[in-house]
Amino acid sequence: MMAARERTSALLGGLLLAAAALAGAALSVPAAGPSGGSPGDTVTGTIDTRVEPAFAASCIGYCQHPTNAAKVFRWGLEDWRQEFETGSLSDHWHTSVDDAIGQQQGMLTIKAASDSGTVRVWPDDQSATTGRWESRVRAFEKTTDGTPYRFTWELVPVGADACQALTIVLASYVPGDEVATGSVTTLPDHQFTFSRKRDLRSRAWHTYAVEVTPTRISWFVDTKVMRTERRPEVLSGLEYRPQFVMEAVDGSEMRESWMQMDWVRYYTLKRPNAKPVKAPPMDLTTLTTLPTC
Repeated sequence: MMAARERTSALLGGLLLAAAALAGAALSVPAAGPSGGSPGDTVTGTIDTRVEPAFAASCIGYCQHPTNAAKVFRWGLEDWRQEFETGSLSDHWHTSVDDAIGQQQGMLTIKAASDSGTVRVWPDDQSATTGRWESRVRAFEKTTDGTPYRFTWELVPVGADACQALTIVLASYVPGDEVATGSVTTLPDHQFTFSRKRDLRSRAWHTYAVEVTPTRISWFVDTKVMRTERRPEVLSGLEYRPQFVMEAVDGSEMRESWMQMDWVRYYTLKRPNAKPVKAPPMDLTTLTTLPTC
């Protein structure tokens, strides 16, 4: 009888230990998969367990999760990313106008006064010939006086001999415009253009991305693919880096404004798109004025 009781006690103890182990394993599984993926994706490196923050009630523009095409198309973990959440702004960021940039409330903030002229901001530690670039961007006008700046999120060629006119523009607009426009300019005289109707009021957030592969370029707005261009003239083979621009009008007193980026990220092409990127082609025009390099 004593032996039977001991066997029963041992069995119950084993069941309790097994249940505890299962509960611990369940608690250790992240609630969300890696950035750009979902539970069950095969990835290498550190697992991304970031929690998506709730949007402020005052948010306008595209204010819903996911905010990024990388999550929808499962591009995986970022190869380079700037989140601007803690500490001070990295020394890798540069500006054409002194004291025009800073890190403010989790955002890269570019500040342009009425007399700042055109302001360009870029990092020196990211460039590539192919890949995916994405950023969540807004224009923030601090006053209604003066001429509004044009806000542009673009990729520009790198290198001492690079032609800066051969850009890939992910989005360009003046606050209040009906559409955000973009373009790809290549030699000798090709320009591919595209546009998308958006809420472009001051303070409206939107996310723009571009995917450059050896055979095509695709453009994304607020998680959706809008254009895919496969004509060989769209491909330059150049190496690009990110750049943000607040463009002034020469001779005008400008409207004091900020350009803010919630985050800026780059992904390689290592992971294929989880969804098709079939979309209408871009509009091709022949430039009458050749790019000035």
